[in-house]
Amino acid sequence: MKALSVRHDRPVFAQEKCKDSEECKTELAAFHNACSQVISALHQLMDKASGDDEVSILEAQSFMVQDPEFHRQIIRLITEEHYKAGPAVEAAAQNLINMLASSLTHGARENISDIQDIAVRIISCLTKESLLKLRLEEKSVLVADTILPSELMSLNREYIAAICLDGGAQTSHVAILARAMNIPCIMGLREASSLVSTGDMVALDACSGILYINPDEETSRRIELLRAYAQAEEKEMSEEAVLPAITKDGRRIYLECNIEGLDFVQTGLRNGAEGVGLFRTEFLLMEEGKTCSEEEQTAVYGKLAAMFGKRGSVTIRTYDVGGDKIVKDMQGGEDNPVLGWRAVRFCMSRKDIFRTQIKSILRASAKGKIRIMFPMISGSDELDEVIAFFNEVRQECRNEGLAFDENMKVGTMIEVPSAALASDILARKVDFFSVGTNDLTQYTIAVDRGNEKTAYLYKEHHIALLRLLRLTAENAKKEDIGLAICGEMAGNPLYIPLVIGLGYNTLSMNPASLLNARKIIRSINYSDCLSLAKEALNMTSCRDIEKLLEKFHAEIGYTE
Repeated sequence: MKALSVRHDRPVFAQEKCKDSEECKTELAAFHNACSQVISALHQLMDKASGDDEVSILEAQSFMVQDPEFHRQIIRLITEEHYKAGPAVEAAAQNLINMLASSLTHGARENISDIQDIAVRIISCLTKESLLKLRLEEKSVLVADTILPSELMSLNREYIAAICLDGGAQTSHVAILARAMNIPCIMGLREASSLVSTGDMVALDACSGILYINPDEETSRRIELLRAYAQAEEKEMSEEAVLPAITKDGRRIYLECNIEGLDFVQTGLRNGAEGVGLFRTEFLLMEEGKTCSEEEQTAVYGKLAAMFGKRGSVTIRTYDVGGDKIVKDMQGGEDNPVLGWRAVRFCMSRKDIFRTQIKSILRASAKGKIRIMFPMISGSDELDEVIAFFNEVRQECRNEGLAFDENMKVGTMIEVPSAALASDILARKVDFFSVGTNDLTQYTIAVDRGNEKTAYLYKEHHIALLRLLRLTAENAKKEDIGLAICGEMAGNPLYIPLVIGLGYNTLSMNPASLLNARKIIRSINYSDCLSLAKEALNMTSCRDIEKLLEKFHAEIGYTE
C-alpha cells in the first residue's frame, strides 16, 4: 500500500508586539472572535459525528477552548506583555502542555493532543489560513509525526488503510478514534515520518507494531498471508459467537461487555455478549456542558436494558469522574487528583447530581434487568454511606409512586487495595463485586503505566495483585455473592486462563475482545486453569509468572 507522509510545521509569527493599548484591544477582540468560530465549528462537527467517542472528544475540546485559566493566560499576555493574539495562544498552549506533560496522571498527559488541536484551530482562525493541510485522494497508509483528533475526524475514512505515528500511546484520543473506526494503528514509531516519503510502498503488522518500508516481495507476501489468516479467523470466531463459553471439561464462563454510550451495543450483541458488565455513565455528565436530566438518563438506561432484553443484565456504574475525567461541575486545582475528589466522593458531595442519577437508574429498572454499581469504594464506612443514600432515594421513589425493581442488585467495584483487603466485610453488604484491575494494579504497585520511566513496573501478573484477586474471589464465594472482573485483564488473552483459575467465572471486556476470549475459553480445561493459578500464586518473581503464562499458551497452541 502507498504511504502518505505528513509532518506538521509550527506556525511562524513575527516577533513584534502591540504598539499601544488600542492594538492590544484589537488583538484581544480577534482572540475572542476566533474562539467563537472554533466553538461553532466544533458543534458542527458534533452534529456530523458518527459515534459517542467522537462526540465526547469534541465536547472536551469545546470545554478547553472556553477554559477560564487558558483565557486568563492569553488575556494577560496580550494586555500586560503586549503579545499579539497568535503568539499569545501559542505560548499559553505550550504552558498548559508543559503542565500536563509533568502530570502524575496518564489521562492528563493524553489531553496534550487536544490542547495542540484547539491551539491550531484558534491560530488558523486568527491567521485566516488552514493549518490542517492533511488531504487524502486515494487509499493510503498515513505515516505522520502526529495526527490531531480533528484531522482524523475530517478525513474520508474509506481512504485510510492504516495509521502509523511517531509518538502517542494506545490510550490517546487518536488511538481510541482509530479503534472505533476499525483502522489499524501503530503508535510510538519515533522517526517513521522522516524515513518514509509520500509514494513509498509500506506494509505493516499492527499486532507486532512493525512498519516495513518498501518491503521485498517475500515480506509483502508474508504480511498479506497474515492479513488473510486474520480475516478468516475473525470470520470463524464470528460464526461461533452464538456458542456459550464453556471450557473443554464443562466449566461455564459468562462473557459480558464494557461500553460507553449506545453506539457499541450492536458490536457487543453481534459478538455474543451475555450482558453489560460495565456501563460507563460519565459521558452523561458532559452532555452539552451540563448534567443530563432525570428523564434523559432514564431513557438511555431503559433503552440499553431493552436492547439486551433477555440476553443478560445491564450493570450501570455510577459516575466515575475525577482524576483525568473532569466535568464542568467539578473544581480543579488538586495536587493529586487520582487520589482526590473523585467517583463516589464527588457524588456524595454533590447529592443533587447523584440523586438524579440513582433515581433514573431505579426508574429504568422497571423496563429491564438492571444492576447498579458504585466505583472507587475504599472501605466499609464509605460503602455504608453510599448504600444509605441509595436506600433514601429508593424510598423517595416509593413515596412518589414510581415503578422500579424492588429486588435490583447492588454492587461495588473492587479497585483499591483497601477494598480488596476488606472484601470479607464488603461482601456482606452487597449483591456482587466487579474487580477493576486497571486501577487496582496501579494503586497496588504504586505505578503510573503511562509514565515512560516506570511503565516497565506496571504488571498485572504482579504477585501482590494476584493475591488480592484471589482473596476477593474467596470472600465473594464465602458470602455467595456475584463476582466479575471488568478491567483490561479480563479481555487479555494472556491472562484469561489465570483469571478463571483465580475464581472468576464472569469476564467483562471491550466488545471487540469477546470473540477471541470465547475461542480461548473453549480450547482450555478448567482443571488446568486451577493448576496454573495455584502455581502462579506460589511464585515470587513477575518474570517467572510471565514465563509460566507464555508456556501455558504455547502448550494449548494459542498465538496472537
